[in-house]
Amino acid sequence: MLQHYVFIKYQDGTTAEHIDLFCNRILSLKKLIPEVISLEIGRDILHDSRSWDLVLIMVFQSTETLRSYQKHREHQSVMKFNDPCVEQVASIDFVSSIKA
Repeated sequence: MLQHYVFIKYQDGTTAEHIDLFCNRILSLKKLIPEVISLEIGRDILHDSRSWDLVLIMVFQSTETLRSYQKHREHQSVMKFNDPCVEQVASIDFVSSIKA
């Protein structure tokens, strides 16, 4: 399984209402896009200087299914809604190969 993590830092002044709506729209993608195996959203609770505001944790079957999700019109619509408020985004995609 492919793990897809997206870290989002919002611009100052972004409202809680915008972030709530974004989270709800992202969560709705699980039902709309069959390539999404699982989806979690986490909000920062420590608010350190190096913290991100939000993390999306998603699981896909493969790189191909992730790419299909990223091209999906519903995903594109949610990104277009969120992009004007985003200061920075980072992501990492991996297949877990090290376990304790």
